[in-house]
Amino acid sequence: MTRAVLSLFVLAAWLPQAAHADAALDAALARWRAARLVSYEYGYHKFCECHRDSPPETVVSVRDGTVVNVRHRPVGSTSEVPAAEKNFEYYWTVDGLFELVAAAQARHVEVRAQYDAALGYPTSIYIDYDKNLIGDELDVRLTSVTSLSR
Repeated sequence: MTRAVLSLFVLAAWLPQAAHADAALDAALARWRAARLVSYEYGYHKFCECHRDSPPETVVSVRDGTVVNVRHRPVGSTSEVPAAEKNFEYYWTVDGLFELVAAAQARHVEVRAQYDAALGYPTSIYIDYDKNLIGDELDVRLTSVTSLSR
């Protein structure tokens, strides 16, 4: 059992019941666990004020539940910009995305999430942490999830 999966079990035991109220999250997480993808690559766009219409794609490589590579694909460019290894801790695994959604639900903030029908991973996540603030929202849309061969 990987550290990421183990941490999900521990997190699930400690989260308030409100976080588990979302049947869609529970069903998606069950599909993701059943897929048993621990080494994969996924891409996402993170929409924000600085990139309202066309944010760069960020591609995250995960091996055995740990982020091992991150690169950015700027819009209109054929080159990729690697992230510094010291910053990998700031990028999510897919398990981390599930934790992000569950934690936001536990805080009773606005959360909208959609999930892949086959593998269960989140395809889009929108969280508004404070309706009275502008710019605190998180808007992430996954572009792909691909298994990495060993």
